Amino acid sequence: MLTYLLPLLICLWRWHSLQPAYRQLILAGLLTLGSLNVLAEVGRVVYHNNLLCNYLIIWAETLFLGWAYHQALHSRRSRQLLLAALVFFAGVALAEFLYWHGISGAKTYTRMARGIVLVGAALLYFEQTLQELRNIHLERDPMFLVSVGVTLYYSGTLMVFAMEYATVRRHQFDQVWMMYSIQAVLMTVLNTLIALALWHTSRAEAKAETPILY
Repeated sequence: MLTYLLPLLICLWRWHSLQPAYRQLILAGLLTLGSLNVLAEVGRVVYHNNLLCNYLIIWAETLFLGWAYHQALHSRRSRQLLLAALVFFAGVALAEFLYWHGISGAKTYTRMARGIVLVGAALLYFEQTLQELRNIHLERDPMFLVSVGVTLYYSGTLMVFAMEYATVRRHQFDQVWMMYSIQAVLMTVLNTLIALALWHTSRAEAKAETPILY
């Protein structure tokens, strides 16, 4: 949960370096994710129930990162593929909520759909980066850093979320805590890379580089 503070603090610190058209949405996305994670932790400790907040976090992460990739991808084909993938995610998430598990059940399919969509978006960005490699300095490309973090986190936790429900039902709590530890480490890596991406933002480089976090 605390790892969300790092990109939020960097965003506030580098506020004037962010492109005006995007900085309010970036701040709103980070504040929403941070607030939902705080509420989820409060719900877990105080009320022993944070299912609604966890479900909303899945939506918030997917829509926020989906928006970021939609701004970063240049080709019409890539943007259309991303929008189709987001529609696929929304369909799976709503179907699981309304017809399969409700709010209290496992969100296995929703989380797997989120992982597939966001890793796919990162791969589309990697493809774009390879095509434009002569014109891009990777160490100064914020969305490249974000894509590395997205790929590591969502591909690394795909099996964690797929096995979570079955592991809890079998009372294999040692494995559950191990899986949560893996998730926490990968989440720290993701948020650190997002913070680095925000740190490297520069309004002066916005015209030459990807528009999203510049």
